[in-house]
Amino acid sequence: MSGERIVDADVGVLGAGPGGMAAARALAAAGLRVVVLDEGHRAGGQIFRQLPPGAPHEAIAEPPSHAHGHALLDGFSASKVELRSGAIVWDARPGRLWFEQDGTSWLLRCKHVVLAPGAYDRCIPFPGWTLPGVITAGALQVMVRGFGVVPGKRALVVGSGPLLLPTVTALVSAGVQVVAALEASSRWRALRALPGVLGNGARLREALWYGRKLLAAGVRLQWGWTVFGVEGDGRVQRATIGKVDADGRPRRDTARTIEVDVVGAGFGLVPSIEAGLLLGCASRLLPARGGHCLVVDAEQRTSVAGVYAVGEACGIGGAEVAMAEGELAAAAIVRLERGAPIAAAVARKAARERKAADALLRAFAPLPGLHELAQPDTIVCRCEDVTLARAKAAAALHGTSHRAIKVGCRAGMGPCQARICGPSLQALACGQPFVPMDLPVAQAPLKAVRSETILQAPQA
Repeated sequence: MSGERIVDADVGVLGAGPGGMAAARALAAAGLRVVVLDEGHRAGGQIFRQLPPGAPHEAIAEPPSHAHGHALLDGFSASKVELRSGAIVWDARPGRLWFEQDGTSWLLRCKHVVLAPGAYDRCIPFPGWTLPGVITAGALQVMVRGFGVVPGKRALVVGSGPLLLPTVTALVSAGVQVVAALEASSRWRALRALPGVLGNGARLREALWYGRKLLAAGVRLQWGWTVFGVEGDGRVQRATIGKVDADGRPRRDTARTIEVDVVGAGFGLVPSIEAGLLLGCASRLLPARGGHCLVVDAEQRTSVAGVYAVGEACGIGGAEVAMAEGELAAAAIVRLERGAPIAAAVARKAARERKAADALLRAFAPLPGLHELAQPDTIVCRCEDVTLARAKAAAALHGTSHRAIKVGCRAGMGPCQARICGPSLQALACGQPFVPMDLPVAQAPLKAVRSETILQAPQA
């Protein structure tokens, strides 16, 4: 194979979000050759997403933390890091990352790998959630912040967790009327996170900023509420909302209908660990952090030599956690390559940010009762059009494991490879809300690429 399609580096970084950029910038500053692979059109990831060149610019309100993001983006752009945008990593081995870019098959060879793949939206099926106009909170952020697209005029924002607030403020900044903002968790659960927030100045400023923005927009966050279902002729036109109990079970006697043309649903995030699993990294189930997470030590090392993981792959934590862990992983690599000691402040910051994030996540842990929103005819696997009734029949006949349900009804076998349905599938199919998802099965190709890309993959 032509050597022109093989890239060599000291460190390969998967993901150009906060964690990946922070690690890459610090590594390049130490004189190491760093190549970053990212699927996006520009660096920034989800939280610090940049508009593409030439896109119409709208003044979208940004919280205080985005000042750190702009500084990080500036430092990253000024560094000697090689960024490969539009790069889809589809196979991985220690020191080897195969990727597709512009229809061409490439191989990145490196001594160290830093995994910073981020996370994806947790979806909870409810009647009508496949209608046009129902969009995950993350996708709404992409539309508004990433492309300057206004999704509608009247929006309902529902779900659980801190992601609801940036979704509301982004929509309001884009001129969308937020008819209702529903947080499934109770106000009292949120108050439990208060000590952790008060002990972290950055998170306290963030919370106060969002509070002021919601007040100015006349949007009141309704605690203990969610969406029961949506309806419409060809797209969303109305939504039924109501209260839920402490476990998230719908209280049907409180249902009422509102007119909307957009529904933003954000029930938390799920760590993206598939690349780590393919590399052989150990994982563990941490429900409060979003599900299965990669196991790392105090210096962000995984169980595989030469492989590090930072940010959401180690558990949902947000941009501040990802940046701090990225800098820590970089310091650990620089110590190996250059002999420079790890500054105590770097390790302390990573531990402090993760502790504050964990306190917040405990207050917004997934509510199992929300799985009771789906009805027998509700589609639970969008890729294969599998309904709840079919998934339950498959579990009853073949067993309650993810693999058994998949064999029985093809749920999880589509293009998303269970990234959308997987986190909820077993709880739904078994009728047991508290059942956790099985560990995802990771195999090449990790993402959909051309068959020619696989056939022409450069050999190490």
